[in-house]
Amino acid sequence: MKVELVPSSIPAGDAQFLVTFLVNDAVAVDAGCLGLLADLDRQRRVRHVFVTHEHIDHIATLPIFLENVYDPGPDCVELLGRADVLEFLHRDVFNGRVWPDFFALSTGTDRFVVGTSLEPGAPVERAGLVVTPLPVAHAVDTLGLLVDDGRVAVAFPSDTGPMTDLWSTLAACPRLAAVFLECSWPTSMAELAAATGHLCPATFAAVVSQLGRDVRVIVVHRKARYAAEIARDLAALRLPNVELVRPGAAYEF
Repeated sequence: MKVELVPSSIPAGDAQFLVTFLVNDAVAVDAGCLGLLADLDRQRRVRHVFVTHEHIDHIATLPIFLENVYDPGPDCVELLGRADVLEFLHRDVFNGRVWPDFFALSTGTDRFVVGTSLEPGAPVERAGLVVTPLPVAHAVDTLGLLVDDGRVAVAFPSDTGPMTDLWSTLAACPRLAAVFLECSWPTSMAELAAATGHLCPATFAAVVSQLGRDVRVIVVHRKARYAAEIARDLAALRLPNVELVRPGAAYEF
């Protein structure tokens, strides 16, 4: 399985402002910066976009992406997310004011997009991948994703605070190779992390310990202004198998 965190800064660097993961170049997890990929052919290869939740850093360039890849005809991109997230996107983004109503325009044999509702715990199969949505603890209802290609599995918890159900599920996954796990705020802002449904280094360490096995844990979603402080805090904890993400790098599992 190949995974890439799409860079959200120019030139590409460690600073992460928006969220899009590409899996095998055909599936996207969120569309924060998907529409900013300079290589339009790479955008066109993405046929399925899983939207974990509606926060702007996860959906910011979705309208631009859908416009970039539109080609007259029945073949179109599929958006997958909770029913309320799909409703939000239609009502508050593709509403004819913020952006054209691509849902209403997708009629007959000419489509911009099709929506598919996800249910927590109910896996779907797309592009040779089995994707299981799992609820996580965030400020709004959010789905993490467990992606399995039959050989290895990789987890994308998305934005999350501390919880136990997700980690017991991941710990029981025999093919789990890696977790792309957020750590949004430094130790000095632990209260803000808790209030906004995010992790700080201490809670990050606590949830990682629940995996109970050697799995690569790749740190993502560091708030750009505090990225260096978060890195120092994590390094001081000396956690095994933990590494900072490299935006634009192709991770092979």
